[in-house]
Amino acid sequence: MAEHDRLNKNKTKQNTSAHDSDSDTVKLPALRSQPTAAALASSTSTPTEEQVLDNPDEPGLALKETKETRTQSEALSKVKVPETPVPGRPGKTKPEQPETAAKSQKTRELLNAQALRERCRQLCAATFFRERSTIRSLGFTSATAGEGKTLLALATATVLANDSGRPVTLLECTWERPCLQELFNLPRRQGLAEWLRGECSEEAIRYQVSPELTVIPAGNAAGQAMKLIHLLAERQLLSRLPTSQELFILDLPPLVTSGYGALAASLADSLILVVHAGVTSEVLVSEACAQLRDLPVQGILLNQIESSIPRWIRQLL
Repeated sequence: MAEHDRLNKNKTKQNTSAHDSDSDTVKLPALRSQPTAAALASSTSTPTEEQVLDNPDEPGLALKETKETRTQSEALSKVKVPETPVPGRPGKTKPEQPETAAKSQKTRELLNAQALRERCRQLCAATFFRERSTIRSLGFTSATAGEGKTLLALATATVLANDSGRPVTLLECTWERPCLQELFNLPRRQGLAEWLRGECSEEAIRYQVSPELTVIPAGNAAGQAMKLIHLLAERQLLSRLPTSQELFILDLPPLVTSGYGALAASLADSLILVVHAGVTSEVLVSEACAQLRDLPVQGILLNQIESSIPRWIRQLL
């Protein structure tokens, strides 16, 4: 009997749990629609690519990304990327072709010659054409040989003859390294030395190389350079020459390496001391200036100097 009552209580408890405490509505489990059931059924299988895209939180996303990455890598591997040049040491510049180098050298020489003519023109204007100027002779000297005084004397005489319209005489007064005879291709005949010794006339030593330019070469001193300079000073050649309109450019001997340099320098009305820039030492320049202390030195000319001023600025100076 007791067992029978216990079974009845259990049934009553189970029936009561199936009803709501407030109403008699029976709670039934929610019925799932067929699409939902199908989706649940398919969730147990391997997710497709579409499902993975719709559900990015699913574990299959890593698999999809791996496939896409592999596809992109394969596509990129087929693209031809130009090779990036590897930086290296700069190679040596190719040397200029012979024709280009020759043309550049010729251009530089023409520019230098033009600049030299302009400097000589300025020098002539400042020396001979100032108001009330009585200068008739300009001498070029230097401390030692090879500083460019002969070249500057020749350039000045040429410019002066072309620009002034007056007769100009280039007189070579150095017998250590005479070169005017070779430069002008003159016949090897008499020169200044022969005239001073009385071996020829004055007309025999004058060589006219252009309508307004006359050259008198040094001639052969025969070891008598000092004596010849004394004779030249005594005879006063520059003041006795025929025309008073004639101008003289003197190529003088060097001062330090020649025993008669200072004596020859006294023949000119005005002097230019030529110094090879960067080559002639200060000691030699000082000694040359000391020998010219009582003489009419117009200035010191630095030859073959490398200027750091741009050319277009130098033209304005």
